[in-house]
Amino acid sequence: MAFRMSNDAKNALCGSVITMFAGTVGSDGTATLFIREGTQPTTADENGTGGTLCVITGIGWNEATSGTAGLNSGTGYAGTAERSGTAGWGRLECINEFGTCRIDGDVGTSFYNVFTINNPVFTSGGLATLLSANIYMV
Repeated sequence: MAFRMSNDAKNALCGSVITMFAGTVGSDGTATLFIREGTQPTTADENGTGGTLCVITGIGWNEATSGTAGLNSGTGYAGTAERSGTAGWGRLECINEFGTCRIDGDVGTSFYNVFTINNPVFTSGGLATLLSANIYMV
């Protein structure tokens, strides 16, 4: 038999994930995304390869609908590139009473990427914008 969840269960789980990473649902989020060079590790518990290109802070999400929560900011969240390079992957990370919580994913300009940004090629001092990073339950 297949595993299925109701939309109310999906929405509640999304809300819990958002609260864990951002502290709250809405615009006052505290989530941090590290955009990295190199290869994404096999699990989110491992250290990745490559250095950090950019850190984007203050990320928040809207309440979930049908099991999907989109970013709270319609224009995205921005950070300044710490160095030049090409993005390979991203890590959403927070440290809280549960420990070090992470979500890793690919980074690119397609909305099929886990973390959608304006440009995967970074120039030191340039602006990087996170355009999409949906939290979803299927």
